Amino acid sequence: MIRVARAAPSLPPADLPVDLRHVELQCARLRAEEGVELDAIDWRIAKTARAEGWDNALWPVGTLRGRSLVLRVARREVSRALLGREVTVLRRLRGLGIQLPMGLPTVLGTADDAVLVEWIDGVTADEVEPAVRARVAVVLARMLATIHSGPAPEVGLNPVRGVPLETRAESFAADLERAVLPAEAVQRAEARWRAGLAAAPWEARALLLHGDPHPGNVVVPQPGAPGPATLIDWGDTTRGDPASDLGGLLLHLPCDAPLTAYRETAAWTGIDDQQIWEALEARAWAWATRMALSLVTAYPSVHPLGAVGHRLLAA
Repeated sequence: MIRVARAAPSLPPADLPVDLRHVELQCARLRAEEGVELDAIDWRIAKTARAEGWDNALWPVGTLRGRSLVLRVARREVSRALLGREVTVLRRLRGLGIQLPMGLPTVLGTADDAVLVEWIDGVTADEVEPAVRARVAVVLARMLATIHSGPAPEVGLNPVRGVPLETRAESFAADLERAVLPAEAVQRAEARWRAGLAAAPWEARALLLHGDPHPGNVVVPQPGAPGPATLIDWGDTTRGDPASDLGGLLLHLPCDAPLTAYRETAAWTGIDDQQIWEALEARAWAWATRMALSLVTAYPSVHPLGAVGHRLLAA
């Protein structure tokens, strides 16, 4: 399955229908992915959604060869494009024929407003113990490095990811004021933001980005369960400056270790240039600070994602 990161306390209102009748209609209109036999599915459509996020609802619909299936249903008009973008990139990544450091969601079929996927058992990386979180951060660093180093399909650009850092200045200032942080944390956030703005901007080719690799979008298997962690929720995928993805990476482990693992794995032109790397690091920490402020203003500190934001801002 493709999970949706846990929603903030107040979801934006849905402007598309998400009810049993609509789910049944989307299931009837599914177009199978290559090699998938929809007739083999044991259809058992639930009466209610299993979970609901900002853009999508997750609706249990049955099983295929013992694997639970959910329909990821767009609940907002803007979500339609995000689902389409996600499917395009997942197809491309699976078509590369290379072994990725992390798993990918398995798309089985698509409809106008929905995607049929396998449910992934596990917990998100914001809920695991620190030792596991550190290991996952390094694997995610290698995953992002691999994605960034490959071909970038023509996906639509994201207005808030992979963009020049200065375009997020207004949002940074607003969230910093709303966050009500201790003076030391405010000074640290401002210093990292200024350093990022002062760093040389990204001028190389636009790299393929996940767009939102925060800890709520990495599913870690339960202890003892087989398989790698899975990077989910590719709706924000885009092309641009890898610093925004590295900002999301730093939310997992706010220190040099994941950045070092990223640099050791990445193969895009310029990764070995020290000046390019130092500017990328500065922009990444600025992005991480921006994202952490967004988390602490959206979630209480007792929420796992709220705790993620506070850890970054305290580091």
